[in-house]
Amino acid sequence: MHDSHFWGEFPWGFPEVTSAEGQWKPWSNGINTVYAVPQFTRGTAYRPGFLDPKLPLHYLMEFAGIGLLIKLVTILLCKNKGAESCANGEMQVSPASIVRLGSSINISCILKGSFYNECTAQQLRIIKNNTEQLNTVLISTDAVIAQIPKFEDPKSSFACKLHCNTEYLICGIDIKAGNPPGQPQNLTCIQNGRGGDVVCSWYIGQVTHISTNHILWFRNESHSFIASSTSAEPSTGKCTRHRKTPEHQTLGFACESGHIFNPYSVYSAWVNASNQLGNQASAVINFTLDEIVKPNPPNISKVEVSSSSPTISMVYWQDCQNTTLFEIHCQSTYSNWEKTFLVNSTSCKVSNLEHFTEYKFQVRSKLHYTRGLWSDWSPSFVSKTPEAVPIGQLDVWYTMDPSGPNNLQVTLFWKTLNLLESRGRILGYNVKRWKSARKNTTSWKSTRKNATIWAEQTVNTWCTMGIPRTGYTITVSAYNSKGNSPPTQLHISYPTDLFPPRNLSAMYAGNNQFIIKWMKPEKRTQSAPVTGYVVEWAEVNGKVNLNINWIKIPPRKHSVTLTENIKPKTCFRISVYAIYEGRAGRPLSTQSYSAQEAAPLSGPVAFIKHNTAVIFWKNVPPDRKEGCIESYTIYLQEENSKLQPAIHRDIDPTSSNYTIPDLKPGTGYIVWMTAVTKAGEGKNGKQHRFYYSQKSFLPHPDSKTIIAVVVTVTFIFASIVSGFCFWQSVRNRIWSILSKLTSRLYVRNIPDPANCTWAKEYIAIKDRMDLTYADFQTGSTFTSEDPETLQVEEMPPEQEFCINREIGDQEQHRLKSLLFIQSTARSGMHSLGVVEAGSIVEFDDQKKILLGIIYLVTP
Repeated sequence: MHDSHFWGEFPWGFPEVTSAEGQWKPWSNGINTVYAVPQFTRGTAYRPGFLDPKLPLHYLMEFAGIGLLIKLVTILLCKNKGAESCANGEMQVSPASIVRLGSSINISCILKGSFYNECTAQQLRIIKNNTEQLNTVLISTDAVIAQIPKFEDPKSSFACKLHCNTEYLICGIDIKAGNPPGQPQNLTCIQNGRGGDVVCSWYIGQVTHISTNHILWFRNESHSFIASSTSAEPSTGKCTRHRKTPEHQTLGFACESGHIFNPYSVYSAWVNASNQLGNQASAVINFTLDEIVKPNPPNISKVEVSSSSPTISMVYWQDCQNTTLFEIHCQSTYSNWEKTFLVNSTSCKVSNLEHFTEYKFQVRSKLHYTRGLWSDWSPSFVSKTPEAVPIGQLDVWYTMDPSGPNNLQVTLFWKTLNLLESRGRILGYNVKRWKSARKNTTSWKSTRKNATIWAEQTVNTWCTMGIPRTGYTITVSAYNSKGNSPPTQLHISYPTDLFPPRNLSAMYAGNNQFIIKWMKPEKRTQSAPVTGYVVEWAEVNGKVNLNINWIKIPPRKHSVTLTENIKPKTCFRISVYAIYEGRAGRPLSTQSYSAQEAAPLSGPVAFIKHNTAVIFWKNVPPDRKEGCIESYTIYLQEENSKLQPAIHRDIDPTSSNYTIPDLKPGTGYIVWMTAVTKAGEGKNGKQHRFYYSQKSFLPHPDSKTIIAVVVTVTFIFASIVSGFCFWQSVRNRIWSILSKLTSRLYVRNIPDPANCTWAKEYIAIKDRMDLTYADFQTGSTFTSEDPETLQVEEMPPEQEFCINREIGDQEQHRLKSLLFIQSTARSGMHSLGVVEAGSIVEFDDQKKILLGIIYLVTP
């Protein structure tokens, strides 16, 4: 045994040995290969206590033998390991630089030369991918080693660096990991058309991550040969490389070594795959060219509808390869219906097609019945069959509003026909109302003796009408360019004595689905057998909802799962009707929420109109309801009061106002509201302050209607009067009537001519009232016996007016009298005749002229 100081610095207990050339040689303990490297000194490799010249000779001879052994082991091991030598050092990896994924590897770094002065191997670092520093073990004064027990990277780079005052790059090496090739699978070879290239393809199996070669071998009766990885163009002999994918290889071999394939020879083919980790061969396939030839696809030229029937079409195609077998594929573009035919000609008759349906036709071919390959399918040829009369009946349902005093407001809904039922483009719908021949009938069917009393055409899928409360039959049908569908009939009456189902429940099942369950009506209440049920659902939004959904259920089924038009977080009103031989009974209804219910996030916004005791509100927004609103609660509190607010509960959520009783006049109040769901009462709505006055005016509920009627009647009357005024005679007559009415209004203000000042003076002089004027008699040629002359000029209607005023005598000659009276009679009072009311009489005086309206009556 050696002294312990010889093994102190060697971890595995190996002696430190140097060769005559000053290089450390590898040594193995049977598990790992270890490399000894020289230490860098300025002189001879020497350390106190190690290879001391004073040692006995047999020690020196023993070390020399060990050195020779290490050298031999190094030569053997270097054959299997990877190494990279650099100027200042060397990196080695074992077992090799290309290993299987998951293998254990050892990486060592060895310094060489004396460039680094006092630097030692303890300052060496091995770095992976320039980021990860590996744990190393010192194996000599000039070498370190690192072990990776499971190497799983397809490729990694390792660098050895020396950290001695500064950083030095000693050397580097790349290590790859991969898999041996798998056995190639599914080797197939085809010839594209007669005389075309032969192409083979196969699956390579697992990815190797390292370079792998695949060689395609062929053998016939005479020799074996290797196919090239190219394909030939027969006309030029030029070879072009096929595209390769990581998992699939395709090789053509028509141009390899000038080989010409004999159509009568039997060929064998297989694939050899190899890389640095192993090799594999595929299974061998045998074929002749007739067995692998694949014709070019035919081309459909036209599709014609048969003249004998619109459901029969003739398909024609072209083929230039003398093909003996064809396969026709016909498929509906609207459904999964499809059909195939085998023929040996270039045309085919396809029958039993649907009306107004689009079909896709394809053809493929085969050279021989028993051997060879089918061609690819031809491009699709699309054709559509003609229209026909609709055959489907509409699915019709209705809602009823009985609020009218005499009529029912009925809204009909129906679902569109599918393509097979419509057999054409639906242009619209016919809706008719029939007077039932028998009252209180329970059948939807009506006799032909019934007369149509109302009909309408519409393009909508709904229709609203008013009908009497007595029984009426309504029919709805669809029509296209060829005719009408069979009508669907409904018998509607109100009220109904037919009973609803019992024990209705609605549960949200997630994924936008409701599960609805109910029980049939009690037998003792059934006046007729139940022939089915209708389940109806619609959103609860306080508006007229035209998006009604319904489904009809057989009489023996008492549950259904609703999946159509179920929006998340929406309140739905769900109703179930029992159908009695065509008539719908009374509904049984409930509400359900399409999510897990919670208390509302806010309450309604309350407000007051006209300072009255009526509370109005705005509903909770849909995104804050968190459930179906079952009721509202109103809180009312006097301003500046410390008392608890008055609470008004269970207010109908469908209403829009509520009257608060017992309010104190002249008092200010604060009001707010909350909404209630099954989960509880929600948060408070916004507070509103108002002042209550008992004398506040509350408009009549129909005030807007009354104002509209008054304005309309006034406008019509004014329009009629304006129209009549365009005629002169009518306008004069109206003005005459208005003048009489106006004169009567002013009768108390008309002066009495007999009591005026100048008349009294005349009476004092003449002892008699005389309305003649002296100047008119001066120079007159008339005698007392001459008749008095009365000249009258009537004013136009637009200039007539009534005045009562005095003007100075300087204006008398400028006055334009519209009614002029001139008397040439002798002095004294004379009769001037009757002057019509509204006329103007002119009198002359030395000082004043009195204008006015007078009434003179003949004696």
